[in-house]
Amino acid sequence: MSSIPDTTALADPSASPLLPAQRRQRIVDFLRVHGAVTLGQLEQALGASLSTLRRDLDTLAAEGVVDRTHGGALLRQQAPEYATFEPEPEAAAELSPREKAAIGQAAAEALLPRQSVIFDSGTTVLEAARAAVRRQIPLTAVTNDLVIAQVLGKSPQIQVHMLGGLLRPGSTTIIGQTLVDQASALRADVLLMGAHAVTDNVISETSAELAAVKRALMKAANSTRLLVDSSKFRPRAFMQIAALDDVGELITDSGITPAEEERLRALELKLTVVRVLP
Repeated sequence: MSSIPDTTALADPSASPLLPAQRRQRIVDFLRVHGAVTLGQLEQALGASLSTLRRDLDTLAAEGVVDRTHGGALLRQQAPEYATFEPEPEAAAELSPREKAAIGQAAAEALLPRQSVIFDSGTTVLEAARAAVRRQIPLTAVTNDLVIAQVLGKSPQIQVHMLGGLLRPGSTTIIGQTLVDQASALRADVLLMGAHAVTDNVISETSAELAAVKRALMKAANSTRLLVDSSKFRPRAFMQIAALDDVGELITDSGITPAEEERLRALELKLTVVRVLP
């Protein structure tokens, strides 16, 4: 999958200048196909100023249609027909970077020296891996993500075990039955796990393969800590991983709504809400 979507479909050289509603509809139509777009791509394709496009994206975000990134926007999953939608890795990494870094830092700070830790794939868990390396504590780490393995491998105090299987197309994640079989032989202290969506009491992912891997990793750990930024509290994705009741701790950021936080605190799990500096 190309990381630079073709935006020529957004523009019509013979057309009159677009009204704001028409311009926003062009943006939404493009996002439904490609999942993500940058401000630079929109500026080139629509001929509008960056300030105008920022206002368009802010309006669409306020309407719940998109999630804003620092340099553009991602389509927000809203309806059942988008249950398998997944942004490209580069675009996903742009979403909520400060929140993900703060969540990763909190997760790493809770690790104990000489623990065995499974690092699931995902951008928030990647931040936890970076923070764990900065802590300079001895760990035995297991992961199914190529980039996370490289990050952890930079520490001479972390012994890294890489799970094998199939490389998921367009990503750095290992999936497949071989990995599931390997995970069944493991018994780790902690799993740091990401997810595509948290909806009521359901944790879900965009594909059956990803969900199967995460379920296998949960079985391989004594406790599971779910790392999800506040944008992940949204309509459920295609495949259920587990119930929130199956998780020992949920670490998220202060962007969650008061009602969501109150609901989570009523569950039988530890809830950690990190504050993110502006």
